[in-house]
Amino acid sequence: MKQTACLAMVSAALALVCSFGCTGSGTPSTSAGGTRPATGGTGGSSQSTNGSGGTQETGGKPASGGTSSVGGTTGLGGATGQGGTTGAAGSGQGGGGLGGATGSGGSTMGQGGGAAGAGGGTTGSGGTAGAGGTTGAGGTTKLSGGTTATGGTTGQGGSTAGTSGSGGTASSGGTSSSSGTGGKSTGSGGTSSSGGTSSSGGVVMTGGSSAGGSGGKGGSSATGGSSGTSSSGGSTGSTGSGPIGVFSCPLDTGTIFMDTDGNRVNAHGGGIIQVGDTFYLHGEFFLYTAGLSEEVNNSFHGFSMYSSKDLATWKNEGIILPQQAQGTELAPGRNGERPHIIKCPATGEFVLYAHAASQDYQTDKEVIYATSVTVNGKYSFKGALTNAAGTKAEHSDMGAFADGNDAYVVTESGHIYKLATDCHSWLSDNSYSAMGGMESPAVFKASGTYYWIMSNKTGWRANDDEYASASSMTGPWTNQGLVAPAGQKTWMSQSSWVQPVVGSKGTVYVYWGDHWYGNQDTTAPGERNDQAGYVVQPLVFNGTKISMPTYLTTWKLDIGAGTWSQ
Repeated sequence: MKQTACLAMVSAALALVCSFGCTGSGTPSTSAGGTRPATGGTGGSSQSTNGSGGTQETGGKPASGGTSSVGGTTGLGGATGQGGTTGAAGSGQGGGGLGGATGSGGSTMGQGGGAAGAGGGTTGSGGTAGAGGTTGAGGTTKLSGGTTATGGTTGQGGSTAGTSGSGGTASSGGTSSSSGTGGKSTGSGGTSSSGGTSSSGGVVMTGGSSAGGSGGKGGSSATGGSSGTSSSGGSTGSTGSGPIGVFSCPLDTGTIFMDTDGNRVNAHGGGIIQVGDTFYLHGEFFLYTAGLSEEVNNSFHGFSMYSSKDLATWKNEGIILPQQAQGTELAPGRNGERPHIIKCPATGEFVLYAHAASQDYQTDKEVIYATSVTVNGKYSFKGALTNAAGTKAEHSDMGAFADGNDAYVVTESGHIYKLATDCHSWLSDNSYSAMGGMESPAVFKASGTYYWIMSNKTGWRANDDEYASASSMTGPWTNQGLVAPAGQKTWMSQSSWVQPVVGSKGTVYVYWGDHWYGNQDTTAPGERNDQAGYVVQPLVFNGTKISMPTYLTTWKLDIGAGTWSQ
């Protein structure tokens, strides 16, 4: 952050002018993601369109919008006193001026737009009775250096805070606080920032969330950043759109997200849960050590979590479930994959379900669970998910889904486990042939129809994912064919999750798949899954049919509106 301050002494009057400008640059934001598809299989050859390294999504660490400068005092002169002390960062007090009816500089807080304009009183800089005079704005008495200044028009969010200030130079409210590049402009994000020339609300941040002026506090015309000067990537406040997530998706690598610390996002094969206006991505955390086998490198090292407002800019929330003690299902040297978190409908507790297994994925496999009172807290490991008789859900790839008052764990080969009220055990297990022999289930609901996206069992190699649909979780389920054009191998991905983004104008269903390392390679796929990417694409609906008919290498997601565009 850069700050400048100027102190000017004007003959018979003292004026203090402070202006602050903030610019934040959006840090590149990209994503890595994915856990291992369970239950190997060798299967299909892959396309040889393998490319190297993905373009990083330039994304943005939210910037702090630009701290609006607060008016400044308008000089002593006349009967009015010293105006007010200038505040800093848009929160300073413009006035309380000594000696004048309202004091030159006004008495209002000029944060983010200034109720009466930064540098002015409630009727402009100079107070209601005029700074320095007792007979009108500016008074008939000319102040030292003054010209009977009218003390500013009416502030108007800080457009002109006194053209010459009673006896002083009249602070113009600061030098415009242009909001951070791609950042989240707070306060001075409207068309009339406090005393400034108007903050633009944030320029385009590729993958950023700049929320164009979240509230524009105090300004009579800075409601919600007015329209945020329609910063691409910023929120327009009153229209209910934004923040904007911008995605760059090279086909050969998938999207590579970088977190706000500049590190590669490492949460693979998991899910996303939305709490309030924040999305929480959770998945398997991969490590790589040269010289170790692929099985050891891809074994369980913990489940990680990242948070985002726009699904493109991610903050690292840390490891939420680490390795467990020897003898447990998630002990060192074992596999742990496909974490999915739901909020238990009956209790409000956050429950994480995952697949645990031996390194060969077959000798020992079961669904496990862990709990937390907060979505991004440390989860307490509870062990295997069983029914009342102690029978485990012995499956590999799995997911979880909450639907109204009910909650389910879904697994490979089309099994649906209905959960008990406390979500700590299962009540029933039903399987459906429409999903038979398939893995990596991603279940969601749209307009009363349930969808189940699934992958063939080809190990780390991509294949043509299929989907099924039903009018109820209890079926009947019907296989509807491929999600993407045949031979495109689901745009080189394996299904993991579908995230509904509900906005003021519609809902976007975002497909979230893993672009595994070497997923076109027949020799060593999955060898460096710490470098895996994501395939993030909007699903296209045609009645009750869904598809990803074309691959979008770049696209934008308006979270507030629930719409997407190229």
